Amino acid sequence: MGKALEAYRRYRELAERGEFARVGEVLDEAWIENCLGLTGWTMGLDIALANLQAGFGQAFSDLRATEYDVIEGGDALVIRGENSAVHTGWFLGIEPTGRRVSWEFLDMYRVGADGRLNWHFLATDWNLVRLQLLGQPPDLPTTPTRRAVQAELAQQRGNSPHG
Repeated sequence: MGKALEAYRRYRELAERGEFARVGEVLDEAWIENCLGLTGWTMGLDIALANLQAGFGQAFSDLRATEYDVIEGGDALVIRGENSAVHTGWFLGIEPTGRRVSWEFLDMYRVGADGRLNWHFLATDWNLVRLQLLGQPPDLPTTPTRRAVQAELAQQRGNSPHG
């Protein structure tokens, strides 16, 4: 296990225990982050923690993460996985529903010379999360499938996908 993955695993341990006062042990104070679609690019660990605790952190409980792919090379770490959690606080303008929702994510990190993570980019489909919170989950394959979803939708609307 390299420095980036080691720091990430330690961060997850601290976050899962709610020990946010200690994340500076593994996250640099000059942290740069973009939670795509939620925060835009931000700078500063204090800002990232404020965003986390006021947004995602208060909106979901019983968070469960599954890692599907972990790729580490040099100072970079990429993780593809899936989260599931119970919606227990306001999120995306939607009051708590008590629903368990799930979403895939792609996390990218960089680690500094001191062994602390200093850069993060998170990509996920927040619209998929929103639709689940509203009780309208889309009918999308969850495993690789030979299915042309957009062609099906076009056909349902009476539009031919081929003109």
